[in-house]
Amino acid sequence: MRPFSPLLILALGLTLMACDKGPEDRLLGYVEGDYVYMALPEAGRLTEIAVKRGDHVDAGAQLFALDATAAQARLDKAKADLKEAESKLADLKLGERPEELAIIQAQLESARASLMLSEPRVKRRRELVKDNVVGIEDLDAAEASILEDRGRIAEYTARLAAANLPDRTDRIAAQEAAVSAFRAAIIEAQWSVDERKAIAPAAGSIEDVYFRLGEEVGAEQAVLQLLPPANIKLKLYVPEPLIGTYRVGEKLAVSCDGCPAGLTARIDFIASKAEYTPPVIYSDTSRAKLVFLVEARPDPTAPADFQWHPGQPVEARKAAAGS
Repeated sequence: MRPFSPLLILALGLTLMACDKGPEDRLLGYVEGDYVYMALPEAGRLTEIAVKRGDHVDAGAQLFALDATAAQARLDKAKADLKEAESKLADLKLGERPEELAIIQAQLESARASLMLSEPRVKRRRELVKDNVVGIEDLDAAEASILEDRGRIAEYTARLAAANLPDRTDRIAAQEAAVSAFRAAIIEAQWSVDERKAIAPAAGSIEDVYFRLGEEVGAEQAVLQLLPPANIKLKLYVPEPLIGTYRVGEKLAVSCDGCPAGLTARIDFIASKAEYTPPVIYSDTSRAKLVFLVEARPDPTAPADFQWHPGQPVEARKAAAGS
């Protein structure tokens, strides 16, 4: 039998070393999703579910809605209260109405006319008193009538002047405060109406729906589960002797069963504490050894029809330089 050449032995040795190294530079892990649990701040009856499990939704799409009858009624009442308060404030700033001004003006004219009659009457009574035709009492009554007319003229003149002025400053300030309070009530009521509908904060897939149409939902109780693509991450485990060779921002080449070639991810978290290999990670070389958790975010370069699935096992290695 011809002996092996030294070069062939060296080549075989290097090949075996490379095969042994393979598992050491391979990181095992799985896909995980940071789910968004869609809930509303107030309780209510579910009146609309616009999606089902497995649907893809765009950002801003309506997901579900609760009964808004009571909230809409509060909003309508707040709007009516504001309209009434604004009308009262405008009335206070304008003063009396034209019809009320006309009444005061008529009363003033009546007092002036009465005075015009009372003054000649007093003169006649004085002549009659001199001639002893009437008593002094009649003269006193005529003079009292003049004083009464002059008093009425002064009163209606003052009332007319006051009626043409705005209302008192303190009453106007109080009404302005009431208007501000009703405007705030409208904002609160409008918020309550708006919060009866759940809107998708980002595009993503509906992973689960927990309620059916017509059921009662508690305040802040999740109705469905949304998973945006940006919330996908890879949880990988690095053996303790190799943890010092990995850096945040480092690029990894990722592979998984049935996945397209060329998938990559970047490390965005490295745990500061070691742990034992999770039971879900099956590896003869790393089982029961200390490892460090590393999280990586997939690069958005995957094919459009490719989708990561939470729980899916993955493998990762350091990406080759220049890849």
